[in-house]
Amino acid sequence: MASQLTVSLVAAATTTAVSLLGFVIQDQLARRSRLERRKRLLEDASRRVTFVTEWWKAMELVSAPPDELPEAKVGGLAWLNEASALVAEARSPTVTERPQPPVRRVLLTYRFEHRSAKVIRVCFYLALAWAILLAAELPFEHGSSYFASGFVSMAVLIFLAMLLRVWAAAVEKRSPSPIRNPAAPDSSS
Repeated sequence: MASQLTVSLVAAATTTAVSLLGFVIQDQLARRSRLERRKRLLEDASRRVTFVTEWWKAMELVSAPPDELPEAKVGGLAWLNEASALVAEARSPTVTERPQPPVRRVLLTYRFEHRSAKVIRVCFYLALAWAILLAAELPFEHGSSYFASGFVSMAVLIFLAMLLRVWAAAVEKRSPSPIRNPAAPDSSS
């Protein structure tokens, strides 16, 4: 009986460790992708500025007619503005907040904005607590007829908890909920 309990605990710990490792790897890949994108944007902006500089020098060397210079200047300034926009896009953070630590993400302990996500999170905790209670009493039912049904019930509850976790995270990721101001006066009066 003690060996089965040990095996169950080791399996649960291994599953948790693997999922946490998956979250860490996912965060590192996302960070690397953001850094690569930023690097590409800065390189592109640098190439554009270099091109405009060389192009303007060539225009001056060719001694372009005076009536073409204002048009060329407008075109060059437009290209420089595009390069400036690329630099601004590269410097602005693509993610408004730091990703949550893996344990907080797995257990959904970070702050939710959507009310529906909060309700789903409560259901997640209830399913998880019920599964833990079933797992705690499972070793005591080892020889009885309730062992198999208890094991299946625990597996179903864990699966339900994981579905609820994914659902809550998906609801929270959708567009931010509109800010409501009930004290605002009616605009029709």
